[in-house]
Amino acid sequence: MEKTVGVVMTKVYVAAENIVSPLGLTAPANFDALLAGESGIRRQPGGFFASAVPGDLLRQPVKAAGLESNTRFEQLLALSIQDALTRTKVPIGDPRTAFILSTTKGNIALLEQGKAGATDASLLLPATAARVAGIVGAAAQPIVVSNACISGLLAILIAQRLIRAGQYDHAVVCGADELTRFVLSGFQSFQAVSDEPCRPFDAARKGVTLGEGAATVILTKDTTLLPAGEAVLLGEGASSNDANHISGPSRTGAELASALTAAMHRSQLEPKDIVFVSAHGAAT
Repeated sequence: MEKTVGVVMTKVYVAAENIVSPLGLTAPANFDALLAGESGIRRQPGGFFASAVPGDLLRQPVKAAGLESNTRFEQLLALSIQDALTRTKVPIGDPRTAFILSTTKGNIALLEQGKAGATDASLLLPATAARVAGIVGAAAQPIVVSNACISGLLAILIAQRLIRAGQYDHAVVCGADELTRFVLSGFQSFQAVSDEPCRPFDAARKGVTLGEGAATVILTKDTTLLPAGEAVLLGEGASSNDANHISGPSRTGAELASALTAAMHRSQLEPKDIVFVSAHGAAT
């Protein structure tokens, strides 16, 4: 057990993971591509740059998994979840295994394809989550987390808290978003899309590069279900709300610093202990 601020906390571990992106359909494939210096960003039809999963990469896996009648968004999620499940014995069909879907737009492509109206219930995220849960055999009622750019990380924190609260023993946390004309037009209306691959944190940055993909993290408190080289989620993480602007964070960075400080405190870490930072840089 982990002691944090005088309270005995249940340890929550990462049992398996997956990444579906233009660089591959598994986490190892993506990691190898990154080490080789590969990028998923390409110029797309229409002239803009984006990171889109090639149809050829998905075609055979989708057919093998019997997902041809599902939307592309659902295909991305199902392939990600199914691969992660092959890497662990965590039972997704157990009601004690939470199922959490994180996304910002979900099946929004149905709208531009003319397959759903703006008021169609099939566009609602709970309906989408229920369909994906049915595909992968999840028994627990799906939980949806949709909070813009922090949706994925917030979903992992919620899963950790649910396990620590004793409501679940395990959790399958998945997330995805699809590149669509609808989403592109929204960012273009902000004049936020770069005419070249994005350069986050560069003083000469010109805007965002949109991407798509899916990912899954399977969490558990059961140490007998862990692979070699266990990874544990420390503390409880932290989040903050700038309440600053519809699309822009606070210019002072105070709220971001508050979340970072709280996360380190809850994990009993100091800044000197941090050796890697995974930062969200939109390049806007």
